[in-house]
Amino acid sequence: MAQVIGSRFKELYPYVVLLPTSIEEKIEYIMSLFSSPVTVEILRLFEWDKELCQKEIIVSLSQHSNKTVISSIRKLVSLNLLEEKDKVEIRGNRRVRVKCYKLTDIGKWYNILFKDINELDSKLLREALTNLSVMFMAKILPFSNYLRVSFMDFINQVLSSAMESAAKSRRHLEYDLLVFGSVALDVYLKPDVRMFSGGAGANVASLASNLGLKTGFISKVPANIIGSYLLAELINEGVDVSLSIMDQGVELPICIVFEPLEPTQLKCTCKPQMDLRSLPVIDRVNEEIIQACNNSRSIYLGEGVSKVYLELLSKINRENKIIVFRPHKLVLEHYFDEFTSILHYSPILILNEEKEQIMRRKGIEVPSDLFKIGVRELIVTRGSKGATLYVEKSEPKTFKAPSVNAMNTVGAGDAFSASLIYYLLKNETIEESVRKAVYLSALSTTQLSSRKHLAELSKTIST
Repeated sequence: MAQVIGSRFKELYPYVVLLPTSIEEKIEYIMSLFSSPVTVEILRLFEWDKELCQKEIIVSLSQHSNKTVISSIRKLVSLNLLEEKDKVEIRGNRRVRVKCYKLTDIGKWYNILFKDINELDSKLLREALTNLSVMFMAKILPFSNYLRVSFMDFINQVLSSAMESAAKSRRHLEYDLLVFGSVALDVYLKPDVRMFSGGAGANVASLASNLGLKTGFISKVPANIIGSYLLAELINEGVDVSLSIMDQGVELPICIVFEPLEPTQLKCTCKPQMDLRSLPVIDRVNEEIIQACNNSRSIYLGEGVSKVYLELLSKINRENKIIVFRPHKLVLEHYFDEFTSILHYSPILILNEEKEQIMRRKGIEVPSDLFKIGVRELIVTRGSKGATLYVEKSEPKTFKAPSVNAMNTVGAGDAFSASLIYYLLKNETIEESVRKAVYLSALSTTQLSSRKHLAELSKTIST
């Protein structure tokens, strides 16, 4: 039977059909609706909010007898798919009472069920899906109470499962860039209270995709409404999140931005002593991740667990692959030995001035001691002053940032990292890539949100 169905019906749409509660009523409902093709023909006559009167329906379906059409209309009214309304019309000297009909909310869904989805207006489809979701959740609420299931747990599970399924359906086979990092929620206190999607890793992935790179994002995200929204936003921005994991035990970082023009005035709820399983980053690598890394032209290692990165780097093919390492300051402060072990793999290392000072406090000479460990190229970003590039056996070069009317410097470092990788993948030299990344990250500060958009800004860069 399955083979017959599979051979006849090649493509299935995710339609949801609302039915009564009891088994007997379900059977009666379906038999009443589908026992005659006339009911389907009547439903297809209706436009979304258009009213049709009995006479119009009979004329449109003149191939059927009046009795059959009227009987089918009554059936649709009894099934709550059509709403009946009596109207009075003036015909000559007579007042005539006529019956007219409109689709109910459930009827609207059955209406598009029997139409070609490719020919439907996109606005109408959005409205239909919204209405259906509202109806579905309204019916689920009392049902979940009856089963003693937490409604919020149910919603979180449904959303996260749907998100994972949607993400897998959009998986890339090859990548320009794979980003390891986290998502977060940025809460601004000035000039008024606002919220933006954030997380350095998620920002880098979004920015890289905006620049045109085929990008994947690997993280561990809370399996709740906010986590689902943050992943949905990345999917909408063209990022493949199919390798990210949704987990109910994960803590979502909330970052409080006290002053948008002072990136150091940002406090996030992230504790190094937290249980590894609750961190918003992956805590293990699997064959899928290793294979994806082997099929990627570049890898960005952002906030994450150093041991996981060490395992990853030991297992992937690193030949002709750009690897950028931008450690979180907590890694430098609490996991320094693991940090230095990663440097043996010679990634391009990105630090900011605060992290540079942490290194110096630990007795590390920058850049000479880092070169001894394994670093070949080091970049220290210096905010509005630009960035300094250190290349082994070469003189350091400082690239000045252009003067701009900055509105928000949060996320500028993410813009720099994404831009750097973008230009390196375009076969620009490291010097030219840093120069252009400094320029783009400076321009990004003229945008209000934490997550910048660079595609249009990149067109202004001189070659």
